[in-house]
Amino acid sequence: MAAALVALASCGKGNLNPEEEIDELPPISFNLTAKHPGGTKAVKTGWEDGDALFIFFNNVAAPKYLKMVYNGETWTSYEKNGDVTSPGCLGLKNGDSGSMRALYLPFGVTSISASGTSFVFSNVSYTYYLTATLNYTVVDNKVNGAFDMQIPDGYVQFFIEDPNVNNGPYYGLATDAVIPVGVESIDANGSIIETSDKVAGDDMRGFPYKGGWLFSGVLNNNYAYKNDGRYYFAKTWYSDNIRQDYYITGKTLASHNAVKLPAIGNSKWQTVGSDVTVTLKTSDNTSLGTWYTCNFGQRAPESLGTLMDFESANQQTQFNLPNKAEFERIVNNCTWTRVSIKGEIGYVVQAAQGFIFLPTQTVSSVYCKYWTSEMYAELETGKWYAWFLEYSAPSSSGLFWTSTDQEYAMRCIKR
Repeated sequence: MAAALVALASCGKGNLNPEEEIDELPPISFNLTAKHPGGTKAVKTGWEDGDALFIFFNNVAAPKYLKMVYNGETWTSYEKNGDVTSPGCLGLKNGDSGSMRALYLPFGVTSISASGTSFVFSNVSYTYYLTATLNYTVVDNKVNGAFDMQIPDGYVQFFIEDPNVNNGPYYGLATDAVIPVGVESIDANGSIIETSDKVAGDDMRGFPYKGGWLFSGVLNNNYAYKNDGRYYFAKTWYSDNIRQDYYITGKTLASHNAVKLPAIGNSKWQTVGSDVTVTLKTSDNTSLGTWYTCNFGQRAPESLGTLMDFESANQQTQFNLPNKAEFERIVNNCTWTRVSIKGEIGYVVQAAQGFIFLPTQTVSSVYCKYWTSEMYAELETGKWYAWFLEYSAPSSSGLFWTSTDQEYAMRCIKR
């Protein structure tokens, strides 16, 4: 979609001496158009009332820039001097040439200020942006051009419907596959400087948009499972720290993707926390048992499985350790996938209905080792042994036995 951007600016040298007349520079008009990328791989597909473009000129010193505001049909133009709302003076004249950078931030900026020759954005919005650069020459007191606005490479978007989006507090969405990024500043040469203070797995801020929440960030090129189409999403409601997770397979995140995740309230979002349980079921509705999601904290997963010997594990009165048969059922009926969730390593245990996560017991370990509730005494030595689950796909999985004074993890265990 194209929309005309027209701005009039008038600058003069000023009449410093009443006896000496100095001609004012003629007004410069900006006849610009901007095309929204639109397309199916974006949540927002066109210009809307209130959208604003910021135009920066490489030979116009900070803090001067041009701002265009869309009213649903046309654009209104303002020259800006930093935070001053009154018209400024870009100071361009016939024959001047250079480059101009257009920037669109979908969720706004409260103010722009100068830092040396750069423009700095306050209250950075961690979200995607649109941008384009054009060369220009002032001819007949006009600057003409057509910006072809694009989302930079690497950005992905997510959308979650929420019927109460206008009534509730903000959500955050996290996945180890995406890094939250925002625009920090614009250099005098037009280069965009992005933020670098967040890492993969940090929350992407949710912005209310058309009946839901829009999240965005940059793909994490080091994400180990990006080519397998296996992703974990953690959604946090900031008001009361409720955390819900969603595990998805069969999709591959790619640059410029727009992904619609299950709506708020959809049962695919699994609430997690120290007191929450989930019943795993096979496709024919056979129960594989009810398990704690205790491996997660409200906002972040437990970093590791808790190590303890068999006796200590069995003395945890708030838990009942699974027996050997119960562990065998989830080994034989679930898909096990090693993943990283908010920086923690473990295994997704995915049933036909529901999933749990078993964290490894050390930072470097690829193994999940968990006690069962069953033990026995070796007659020859009188030493006690217990069955434990060991999983390290695909090389090693199953139930084994070891001395009860060994230390193994006990997270995500049966109620």
